[in-house]
Amino acid sequence: MGPALGMPQSPGPGRAHSRPAGGAAVAAGNGNCPKRPGLTQPGRGSRTFPELFLFPARHPRTGAEPPRVPAMPTETERCIESLLAVFQRYAGREGDSCTLSKREFRAFMDTELAAFTKNQKDPGVVDRMMKKLDMNSDGQLDFQEFLNLIGGIAVACHDSLILKSPKP
Repeated sequence: MGPALGMPQSPGPGRAHSRPAGGAAVAAGNGNCPKRPGLTQPGRGSRTFPELFLFPARHPRTGAEPPRVPAMPTETERCIESLLAVFQRYAGREGDSCTLSKREFRAFMDTELAAFTKNQKDPGVVDRMMKKLDMNSDGQLDFQEFLNLIGGIAVACHDSLILKSPKP
């Protein structure tokens, strides 16, 4: 993982990073994207969640070192990295690297969610999906709007699994 997913430069007094240099943190852009109000932005272009990735340098009562986190990213961190990489692969083909245009969104859907688009009898369903996902009505999907799609699909899959699972 590179600096685009990097941790803030300084974790603050009395705090230490839970990952060694090059470890995982959640970022929502490449540094060139406009900032969303209300999100902590400790690093240049990165948005981390300090409560998840920072621990006290030492235990307050015992003075013990915090547990070391393995250098290998977790399965969840790899999934986040994958979502970021997929978004970045499609965003910016037509200009703004922080958003998906209608054409970029269609390319994403036709490639990454091909089973869904091929099984649709209505050719306008992808356009209607984009319109519903586009919360600020700017005709493009930013990363947060993209994640709304991914989250909705994940919830639908989860609900489907629950309905199919045998009842105890």
